[in-house]
Amino acid sequence: MKLSVAPWTLDDADCPDVYFTAGYGMAAAVAKHGRWEALHVEDRLLLPYVVTETGDGHLDAASPYGYAGIHVAPGSTEHDVAQFWRLVQEHWRDMGLVAMFFRFSPFEPVVTLDGVRTTHSGDTVTVPIDGDADALWDGMEGRSRTAIRKARSLGCTATVRPARATDLHGGSSFRVLYEQTMRRVGSKAGYLFGDTYYVKLLDGLGPSLLIAEVFSEAGGVCAAALVLRHRDRVHYHLAGSDLGAAGRGANNLLLWTVLRWAAGSGARLVHLGGGLRADDNLFKFKRSFGGRRTPFRTGAVVVDKGAYDKLVERRAAACGRSPGELVGTGYFPAYRVGSELI
Repeated sequence: MKLSVAPWTLDDADCPDVYFTAGYGMAAAVAKHGRWEALHVEDRLLLPYVVTETGDGHLDAASPYGYAGIHVAPGSTEHDVAQFWRLVQEHWRDMGLVAMFFRFSPFEPVVTLDGVRTTHSGDTVTVPIDGDADALWDGMEGRSRTAIRKARSLGCTATVRPARATDLHGGSSFRVLYEQTMRRVGSKAGYLFGDTYYVKLLDGLGPSLLIAEVFSEAGGVCAAALVLRHRDRVHYHLAGSDLGAAGRGANNLLLWTVLRWAAGSGARLVHLGGGLRADDNLFKFKRSFGGRRTPFRTGAVVVDKGAYDKLVERRAAACGRSPGELVGTGYFPAYRVGSELI
């Protein structure tokens, strides 16, 4: 088995989903001030991640923000996976990696990796698409259909189209709405992305990066979302709206427009993501569009225990807490408690 690291030899089209692609991964790396890397055996076994510095000469890594983890193609055996995982850990030790945090794709089979502690971190919402927009409409909860009708009666209109550079620069309608929304709901600073991230995302994904917009009766954009398309799968990526959008039904119209566009473009699945917390109002809102619960798992592995323990001790001393307290928070890696980098 030959493990490939760099240069990346796979075309994005050969990857199983957008979160495994170099185009997406390199943008995710910019957001974390790190570098994107991917280990693979042809297109059968793939493991992308973003490497970041701990600040004292060590490194750690995490799956790109979203849903990647490890891809195991059908026909791969347990022996294949075990051998791949052994080679991966050897590579990580050689490069000085201390720890790795996985964000596993809910669309990949669950695999057992020696030393990896997995956690059910919640559920995401997926909407199957069979090309019939009428069936999608009928599958939604009544309150969603009522809100969409209200938005239309108030003169709101909506579109989905390929994103342009002007849609993503600071001060654009999407950026303003998204950033205002993140601050309004109290999101962490790591969910606010700089200009370079959006430039990289557009450069990397090209026409696979789309924007959905809802225009108010006055003509301004009142709700918007970035949408990622890969093969027959669509991901609802980042979204925001103004304070009055929910009352006008604009947020419902936004999601319905994405679903209807997906049905008309040959997609088979729309992934809406989850909520800010388990079963919160955002999650229930997404479920109201006929979505299914899809489990989302994360994973953690310590590659260099000696270095890991020292980093935890150092962080605990800086915080005025004990190493046990940091570990007890459940945050991984524990030496990054209070940090946005992982």
